[in-house]
Amino acid sequence: MAVGGDAKVGLNSYVAVGKESTWGTYASATSAVEAISCTFRTDIESMKLDQIGFNRGYSHRVTLGKTVGGTLEQYLHPQESVLLIANALGGHIVSTTTTTSANVHSVTAGNFDTQPSIGLSFNIRKGDTHTFRYQGGRCNVLKLSGAVGEPIKASYEFIFRDSTQVSDDIATSLSISTITPFTFAQGFFRYAATTTSLDTSTANEPIQSFELTINNNLKSEEEARSLGTTTLDVLPATRREIELKVNQRWDTTTTLQRFLQATQGAIDLFFDGAFISGTSGPNYYMYVRMPKVFNKTGDTEIAGADEILTTEISYDVLLDNPATTTGRDIGVTFRNNVSAY
Repeated sequence: MAVGGDAKVGLNSYVAVGKESTWGTYASATSAVEAISCTFRTDIESMKLDQIGFNRGYSHRVTLGKTVGGTLEQYLHPQESVLLIANALGGHIVSTTTTTSANVHSVTAGNFDTQPSIGLSFNIRKGDTHTFRYQGGRCNVLKLSGAVGEPIKASYEFIFRDSTQVSDDIATSLSISTITPFTFAQGFFRYAATTTSLDTSTANEPIQSFELTINNNLKSEEEARSLGTTTLDVLPATRREIELKVNQRWDTTTTLQRFLQATQGAIDLFFDGAFISGTSGPNYYMYVRMPKVFNKTGDTEIAGADEILTTEISYDVLLDNPATTTGRDIGVTFRNNVSAY
């Protein structure tokens, strides 16, 4: 058959992930991820050499550095998202058993020096035939977003050390979770003066949408490479930037006063899922905690006579105890029926 004469479709593909113990060394990737899309690919830079010659055309071309990366998008999942989010935070996972059917997994932002943040490996089949391995993966940008009428989405922009095409097709050994992802109807926004208040508060502030972005500012350019190799030597993270935006109906001046008075607060994005077992007992959940935030936007605009007054509020997210080893700007906690990751 001629090149391009067949047709492969995305629905026959799969995505599987595993955690590395050494960055850039492929680890068995056997945990399935139900992806909406996956744009992982390998690019090799080339240069046509501009040299003096007898005619106007180029006569030589060389290949230079290899760049491997792309974006994985999924619906936020109480089981499948844990490894990915832990990597995006550069942290590690602490798992504890709360009941016979429920386990809690806590992730605090770190420095990409512990599993699974050291690196992730992926085994990905594109179509029904061609399988690829991607190793040394670190999430550069994580984006969580939700809006009324939609499932909650998670987008992970990855940078990898290297990739290879292989014949390691593991489709028959992958199991797909029967648990459904989180939706807008299971999401809540909580604001309080302190994290202690958040621990005891059940008061939710209605919002219509949110977007949380974590940018690790990974360094992958020339300074992360060396002579003698086309791949990355290192992939360090620099300053972590966190931005939270929420859209909310503007009905009081409360958020305006938080803005004008530079009031420090704490925020939880909470997602409350189905029961883990049966019709009662512990349920799947995930919450994202930001212990020190400041409102950057408090006022609203009048868009028109028939429009409900709303405002897009942006928050500065900071470390709560910067002079201690326990200081954090963000943390994520899951509850599910997986014993450990």
